[in-house]
Amino acid sequence: DEFMNVKAASRDDVLAAHRVPPQLMGAMPGEKSAFGDVEKAARVYAINELMPVMEAMKHINDWLGEEVIRFNPYALLDTQPTS
Repeated sequence: DEFMNVKAASRDDVLAAHRVPPQLMGAMPGEKSAFGDVEKAARVYAINELMPVMEAMKHINDWLGEEVIRFNPYALLDTQPTS
């Protein structure tokens, strides 16, 4: 049905724009597909997307001359991968 096709295309566009793996946003895989390991996807997302943004935001501290932005370590990166 056309509504479902538009809905799926819109979902894919939003995921691509925000560079978020679909399994982290609760998207369901198609009938004959799977997304794989959610933990691995979360690790890759944190390393490739979140950490660079957080590091860039920390430069505001240098500009202001004091620490006004701080991030807690991403807990998933402190644990060993399950596989």
